Amino acid sequence: MRHSTATGTVAALLTTLLLAAPASAATPHAVNAVWVSRSVNFTYSGFTSRYSCRGLKTAITHLLDRLGARDLKVEECPVPERLIRFPSVHVTMQVLVPASGGKLRSVVAAHWHGVRLFPSTELSADCDLMTEFRHRFLPLFAPRTVKMNATCVPHQHIVGNALSAEVLAPNATAGGRH
Repeated sequence: MRHSTATGTVAALLTTLLLAAPASAATPHAVNAVWVSRSVNFTYSGFTSRYSCRGLKTAITHLLDRLGARDLKVEECPVPERLIRFPSVHVTMQVLVPASGGKLRSVVAAHWHGVRLFPSTELSADCDLMTEFRHRFLPLFAPRTVKMNATCVPHQHIVGNALSAEVLAPNATAGGRH
């Protein structure tokens, strides 16, 4: 009889744990974060693809939006339509970064979120843009993990290039992106 009581207790405990597990697994681990302003002047200097200023603006806007930038403004160079050797954009935005000591203003509950940047349905895996974006923009988001698989050969598009990162995203109740 003692054996069946112990078995019943263990079964009840396991049932309780199994019922509780999905709720805790579905809730992302909260991270304290803050929105910070960033400003970037970016000039594309790749060899694989050529961009007009408007085309570069579209690509950069798409990538920064995927990373969760808010209050995003991307200004193109004065010659928007023509392909030029070194197109440029000026970017102002707010990005979510982990909160650190000191005076913290407007702490936001956030969680780490995986984002695949390249390839995407909107952009080919342009190795030059992918590499320049990784070095110039990704650090502004304080990513936890960055994965890049790229073989860059000037003037050639290589299939299989990829870039992804884990960045902070606000929790649903923590205030929107825009």
